[in-house]
This record gives sequence, structure tokens and C-alpha cells, in this order.
Amino acid sequence: MKLEHWLLAAGTALALGGAAVAVDGPASSLETATFSMYCYWTGEATLGKVEGIVASRIGHWQGREIVQVDYDASKTDLEELVAALKRQRSFYSVVTSDAESHVTLAHRVGDDEVTLVDGKPRFIESKHSLRVTKPQIYALDLTEQQAIKLNSWAYFGGSMPDVLTEEQRVQLGSGKP
Repeated sequence: MKLEHWLLAAGTALALGGAAVAVDGPASSLETATFSMYCYWTGEATLGKVEGIVASRIGHWQGREIVQVDYDASKTDLEELVAALKRQRSFYSVVTSDAESHVTLAHRVGDDEVTLVDGKPRFIESKHSLRVTKPQIYALDLTEQQAIKLNSWAYFGGSMPDVLTEEQRVQLGSGKP
């Protein structure tokens, strides 16, 4: 996925916050959550397997490795995202810089599972597993949701998800991304 396309998608998703938006069909609620974990590559790949993830970013925040996701709240919720990370043993806490959000999040997942930090996250290029192990696929003009699914596949293995368009499959087969 081209970085400029990802940045545009991520910027749009962040600007929308919790507003109602169209996500693969009817209007739905887009929410954002940030997680601290031992490895953001594992975290991003793990969350990419959860239905309803719309965008993902990785980076650092006050010395923590983080994954931030935008998700369709009609398809998943914060509790399921935390559970997925815990099953993979990559979860430390939900991270926020807002005291009000800290209280709300603590009610949802437990006070000991929310960390209040200062400042803002610093994001780096995401989709590491896809970029490194499948660069020919990464070079295709992927949507954010295609890149999320393919990144999880590149990390965990198994059958490649059927997310490429016919045009992308032709480009991949011809070696002309």
C-alpha cells in the first residue's frame, strides 16, 4: 500500500473520531482505540484478524509500543479487541491522554488496564509483515482494509485471504504492480 494513500485514509479516520460514517456499506459508528503492547507488529497483525477493523497505525507513545485502530463499533467493540490481544499475549493496556476518556475506558475494561499518558503518539510506517515478506503485494495499490487483512496473513501464515481485485491479481501475476 502506498504510504500517501495510507496517510490519507488514516487522517480521514482520525478526523472522523466517533462520527457516523459509511464503512463497507450502511452508516456505522467509527471508533478509535490505542493499545500498548510488547510488540506493535504482533498487535497490528492480531487486530487485523478481528472483523470490523477499518484502519491501523503503529508507533510509540511515551516509550510504549502502540497500535492504534479505527474500528466499526457495529462489528466489534473495545472489549473484543482487548480479548484478541490478550489471547495473543501482546496486550499491556489501553492508552489515552484524556482524563475523561481514562474514566470511561476504565469502566469498560478495568482501571488496571488503562494507562493515562501525556503528549501524542508518534506513528511510523505500518503493515511491517506485509512490507517485508510480501513486497510485491504491498506494492499494489491496496486499500487500507486489504492491507490490514494481508498484513495479518503475512504475519500468521495460512491461506492468503481473497481480498485482491481481478486487476490486482493480474498485476501481481504479470509482475507489474
